[in-house]
Amino acid sequence: MRRVVTALVLVSVAVALVACSSGSPTTTTSAPVPATGGAVVPVTAPAAGNPTGDVLSPIPASTPVQAFPTDPASVPQVVLDNLAAHKPMLVFLYDPSTHVSDDQRTEINVALKKYVGAIEFVSFDYTTGVPVGSATTTLPAEIDKAERMVGLLKINTTPYIVFVNANGQITYRFAGFVDRGLIEREIMRATQ
Repeated sequence: MRRVVTALVLVSVAVALVACSSGSPTTTTSAPVPATGGAVVPVTAPAAGNPTGDVLSPIPASTPVQAFPTDPASVPQVVLDNLAAHKPMLVFLYDPSTHVSDDQRTEINVALKKYVGAIEFVSFDYTTGVPVGSATTTLPAEIDKAERMVGLLKINTTPYIVFVNANGQITYRFAGFVDRGLIEREIMRATQ
């Protein structure tokens, strides 16, 4: 009985190997093959949204350049001051009641140690604008502005990181936990 089972296993493995290798034969040519109409198709070309060929940190092709909001009625003064001084920023929105926010802050701190003075760090507690008790509670002005800024940026989760360059343009956004390698990459992009 063992011989029959062993023979069946060997036959099935052989059939699987033949089936996997029975694709069309591949041929390689050293010269480009002309397409219809006599045009030569290039062998390699960089992606459409990535003209520099940067494969480690490409800029998404579909993301248009977006300016960070600058309305004084909807943006906290600390952010407006950094924008007016043309300082790159890392804006961090968090919920202090979650462990992931603590972990994210640790990753940010490690990344920022390498770039002291190159980028400004601004953080906002996402829960300070949540009314407790009465719905008619009036928020302090800066907290109200922070809540309006969150709405303008369409942020609906925490932790959330927004990178802003010296020109006031958003260079990248992250929703959820991000490791220090990606944070460092975006710090370099925002400060260039």
